[in-house]
Amino acid sequence: MDSSAQLSRAHGAPALTGPAPTGPALTGVLSAASAANAQSPRDGRIDAARAMAIVLVVLGHAKGIPGWFTVLAYSFHVPLFFVLSGWLARRRAAEASPRAIPAIVARQARVLLVPYVVFFFVAYAYWLLTRNIGEKALRWGQQPWWEPLTGLATGIGPQLYVHPALWFLPALFVTAVAFLLLRRLLPAGALALLSLAIASEWVAWFPAMDLRLPFALDLLPVTLFFYACGAAAAGVLTLPRSGWTGSAMAGALLLPWLWLAWSNGRVDINQLLFGAAVWKFFTAALLGTAIVLLLSPLLQHSKTAQWIGRNTLLILCAHIPILFVTSGIASVGGVFAEGREPDARWAIAVSALAIALCVPLRAVLVRYAPWAIGIATSTPAMARAQ
Repeated sequence: MDSSAQLSRAHGAPALTGPAPTGPALTGVLSAASAANAQSPRDGRIDAARAMAIVLVVLGHAKGIPGWFTVLAYSFHVPLFFVLSGWLARRRAAEASPRAIPAIVARQARVLLVPYVVFFFVAYAYWLLTRNIGEKALRWGQQPWWEPLTGLATGIGPQLYVHPALWFLPALFVTAVAFLLLRRLLPAGALALLSLAIASEWVAWFPAMDLRLPFALDLLPVTLFFYACGAAAAGVLTLPRSGWTGSAMAGALLLPWLWLAWSNGRVDINQLLFGAAVWKFFTAALLGTAIVLLLSPLLQHSKTAQWIGRNTLLILCAHIPILFVTSGIASVGGVFAEGREPDARWAIAVSALAIALCVPLRAVLVRYAPWAIGIATSTPAMARAQ
């Protein structure tokens, strides 16, 4: 789930040096940077880590997934995406001139908020068509047709029930913009420490307020910490190149992470659930993130993993509607009749189907509506490169 270039681009855009460009000159510089990003070498380990993260997200949303999987995966998979986003954004934030910031924010909005709106209305249309069918009629039949639109307007996770995964996009947008602005005042490491102190206090008392803020502002202290951690780590850490070395290091962290994640209990950042102890939440999230990054060399040459890692935005936006449709077909078709319930085999199968269907979906969107997945280009060749 990687600001501006995140979720769809490689890092390493050329620096904006010299006098800050304005107007057409600024647009030209940013266009050149986008083209360079599309052509520059990608770090296969980062794409592999993103692939593992989005697979965990899809599985976690599938019906039938065991409860133990939810406890373990949710302990770190959302923080992992924020860490990876910060990792990729480090140089861009450090080099952005004041005059370039509005254009960068506008690009963030195109990459994150346009898909947010597009896929909300896709899910909303499905909700309108099916809310009076079967079991959905008991839950949604009496809800006003316009009620889901409040979720779109506020970006509050629980109100986005027609597409629960979309909360991440406004949360990432707000986090990326906050980091971009604050990075001009503090280095990434200092910002991470400051946000950790604030987030620790915030997590301890704010959820009890039973209050939600629009566009994930109530999550910002937490998400900014992980984002800043990624930016700080990118400047001082080097990922292992060998899968064997990374696996050995990940193995050393496995038992501490398992104990922390399991003993902390259920975590769901979107629902302001952080488990039994604040320190366990943050430590388990960082250990789980470290394990995935250390294991990433194992998949850096896998074509499947690389494709998934480069298309996390599309998979994030598309998998919920696909899961909803497959569950609806299964329900109408009597697959789970006579008291049968979805199990882990069903969860794995429909998750694999959701990811696989994103291959032809991407081809269609790149050809006819690249803006729907955050791509702005004037030629099909450039769209395919992105």
